[in-house]
Amino acid sequence: AVTLLYPQAEEKTFVLREVDGLDTAEICKELRLSPSNYWVMMHRARLRLRECLEKRWFTTGHRGN
Repeated sequence: AVTLLYPQAEEKTFVLREVDGLDTAEICKELRLSPSNYWVMMHRARLRLRECLEKRWFTTGHRGN
């Protein structure tokens, strides 16, 4: 079972993959996740990142034109 709370677990999963470069098997082993749960957490983390970027970077009205 995952002992971390979901937002923190999603963040940890994302960082291990995208920053530290670990592969799926390593992350699943370290965080005690099933591969299916790993992919769900990565999906959610990417959605949160996208939402953050849209709110803070892309809604200023400036498109760089």
